[in-house]
Amino acid sequence: MTHESFLSRRSLLAGAAASAALLSMHDAIAQSSSAGNWLAMVKVHHAMVMKTLDEMLDANNRTFLRRERMHLALHYQLTAHSVAEENVLYPAIARTLQMSDADKLYLDQAHAKVMDAELAMLSAQQETEWFDKLRALKAALQQHATGDEEGRLYPELQGKLDAATNRMLATAYQAEFATVGKRRKLG
Repeated sequence: MTHESFLSRRSLLAGAAASAALLSMHDAIAQSSSAGNWLAMVKVHHAMVMKTLDEMLDANNRTFLRRERMHLALHYQLTAHSVAEENVLYPAIARTLQMSDADKLYLDQAHAKVMDAELAMLSAQQETEWFDKLRALKAALQQHATGDEEGRLYPELQGKLDAATNRMLATAYQAEFATVGKRRKLG
């Protein structure tokens, strides 16, 4: 296989992974948006990311091309989710709860983005290191999502806001999440 045909095949796989990621992201929106409950949407998105991570860690998915395709899907999921949280929910936390809580969440997101980039830079020959980094990313995301966000901050934020403000946050969160899919289609 020539280098050019390998790159072409990788481009096709990347496109397929992006399409699959966008479909699952749109499914996540559809599953949670009808009630206008932003916390329900967040929980669906967290579950979607955890499911992708579990699939990536599954021993049956250890071929390099499958691993690369799944990593691209995870990347799009994380990007859409972080855009929505960083542009809608974290500012609401800073205004309503504590600026230090919002700062910690932003820092956690930055750390996850660095870990995601590190995964992308590892080669097929660094399989053990890649899986170690993936496990570390999953642990960090699990703590951030279920411990900090779902476990304390988001329920507290939702409880402090009136129904109209919660609906507004749900609409804004959903719109921000969807922008990643729209940008991908345009790009």
